[in-house]
Amino acid sequence: MLLRPKIKKRFGVILLFLTIIIFIVLPLLLPINFTSNNDQLIIKPSGETYYTDVLWLDNPTFEDPIEPIWIPDIEGDESDVGTSTSPGQANLIINGESREKQVLLNTATQSSWKAFNKSDLVIIPQRASVPYYGIDDDGCWCSHWWWELESGGQPKNTPRMHWKTNVSLPVDMSDYVITSLSFSAIINASVDPDIDTPNDRYARPGVFINQFETYDYAQFYVEISTLDIDELNTYRIAFNQTRLLGNDSLLLYDIEGLIGVFDEQAIIDALNSVLEVDPGHNNFTIVLGIYMYCEDNYSGNDRDHWDDLHFKTLDLTFTYEKKISQSTSVSWNQNLNEINGSSVQITGANLKFNYKIDQNWTESSQNSKILIYINDRKFDPTIYLIDYIYSSSFQEANSEGFDISSKILPYENFTISIQVFLADDFELDHDITISITDVYLYISYKEYFADIFSEPWIFAGLFIIAIFGAAILASYLIAYQTYLKYPVPVRKVRKYRKTLIKEKDPGIRIIKRKSSFKKIFQNELDNTSKFLKGPPLNGKILREKLLVNQQEGIKSEK
Repeated sequence: MLLRPKIKKRFGVILLFLTIIIFIVLPLLLPINFTSNNDQLIIKPSGETYYTDVLWLDNPTFEDPIEPIWIPDIEGDESDVGTSTSPGQANLIINGESREKQVLLNTATQSSWKAFNKSDLVIIPQRASVPYYGIDDDGCWCSHWWWELESGGQPKNTPRMHWKTNVSLPVDMSDYVITSLSFSAIINASVDPDIDTPNDRYARPGVFINQFETYDYAQFYVEISTLDIDELNTYRIAFNQTRLLGNDSLLLYDIEGLIGVFDEQAIIDALNSVLEVDPGHNNFTIVLGIYMYCEDNYSGNDRDHWDDLHFKTLDLTFTYEKKISQSTSVSWNQNLNEINGSSVQITGANLKFNYKIDQNWTESSQNSKILIYINDRKFDPTIYLIDYIYSSSFQEANSEGFDISSKILPYENFTISIQVFLADDFELDHDITISITDVYLYISYKEYFADIFSEPWIFAGLFIIAIFGAAILASYLIAYQTYLKYPVPVRKVRKYRKTLIKEKDPGIRIIKRKSSFKKIFQNELDNTSKFLKGPPLNGKILREKLLVNQQEGIKSEK
C-alpha cells in the first residue's frame, strides 16, 4: 500500500522528531541513578549548586511541644520500657521495679486463715467423738484422743487437719523474677505418756507394749498450691515428723521449735511452678497440715492422747524484681523530608547528639546499647551503655559526630531514630532513665545542572556526533520509507508518475497512442507497397516477381 505524499511528509517529520527525542533530549532528562553506597553516574555540569551543612531536622533541643515532631516508639515488651519528656530533653526509661511480699500467721492475721480438709475421706481430729480444732491467738491447732474401745474408735487412728490462706500479688509474675525468699514456721505439741515411741515399755501405765511397728508419731507440713488445691500442682516446702515425742525415759511430752524447711531455691521453684499455671500468674495458696498416726500397741485397749498440736507462727517473705526481656527497644524518631533537586549528590551527613544516664548502667546487661537508624538501615558503630560513667551533665555521644552519609539516599523520605536496644534478659529493681538532647543532623549536597556543550570538548563532540547520527538515521529512515524500499522498476514508474502532475514540461516528448499506431501501420504499408510497384503483369510473371522479391527481403533481414 503506497502512502500519499502529504502522509509521507508528516510521517517523516514525526519520525525525525522521535529520533531526536530518543537520542538527544531523553538522555539529558533521565535522572541520575544512585546506588546504595551513594555512587552515581558522572556527567560534566555546566553549573552546580552547593548546599552545605543544612539542618535537616526540626526542634533539635526538644522545646515544647515535642510531639508530634518527635515520635516515641517501643518494640518488644511494652511493660519494660517507656518514654517521657522534660524541658529541653527526651527520655527513654527502662522500667525496673522491686517488690516484697510477706505472708504471716500471727495474732493480727489469724482471720485470714481457714480450716479445711482436702477430702471427705479425711478423719477429722476429735475428742470423745467431737471435732476438736481451731484458730486462735496461739495459731492453728487441733487435738485428738484415740481410744480403741470407744464406740467407733478403732478406725480413727489416722486423723488429719489442714488450714489455708490465699495469697494474691499485685502484678503478673510472668514478668517478674523472684530474687530472694525466706521461710520459717514455729510448731508446738503436747501429748500424754500413752504416746508410744521407741524404747518405751508401756503403752500406758501398767500396760506393756506388746506390738509395734512404727510407734506413734505426728507430722507437720507446709505446702504451696493453686487456689483449688490441685494435687498435681501442690509442692511441699516444709516438713517435720516427731520421733521421741511422748518418750517416757526422756519425759518428752512437750516440744516447740522451727519446722524443717527446704532450701531457698527449692521453695522459689515451687512458688514459680504454681504461679506459672495460675491464669493470672499472681495467685497461690499456702496450706498447713497436721497428721497423727496412732499405732495399735496393745491389742483391744490402746489409748493415745494428742493434747495439743499447733502451728504457732509462720512467715513467708520473698522479693521479686522486674524482668527485662531481651530485644526490647525504645526510641525517639523524627520523619524527615527527602533530599530532592536536579541530579543530587550527597557529599556529607553528620549527626550529633548529647546524652546522659541518671546512674551507671547495670552490670546485669553488658550488651545493651544506643543505636542509630535511618529507616531500617542501622548505623555502626554503636554506643555501649556499660561504658558510660555517670555524670549529672550531658555529654557528647561523639565529639566529631557520626558520619551517616552512607545511610542517606536522595529522593527518599526517611526517618531518623535514636534507639536504646536491650540485648539481654536481666532483672532490674529500679528505673534507669537515658536522656537525649541537642540532636542535630547536618546534610551537605550538590545539585547538578547538566550542559553537554561545556568543557571538556569531548562532550560537545559527542553531542555533535549524536546530532549528525540522528539526522543521518532519520534521513535514511525517511528515504527508505518513501523510496528505497521499492524495487527499481517501481521506482522508475513512481518517478514518471510524479512528472505527470507537474505543470512544467518535464522535457520528455510523449507520443499519443493513436499517432504512434498510425506511424507504425504506415511503415508496414510502405514495406508492402514495394512489392507492387511497376506495370501490371499477368499472373505468372507476377508470382515469380513476388517470390524473387520475397527471397531478397529475407536475405536482407538476415
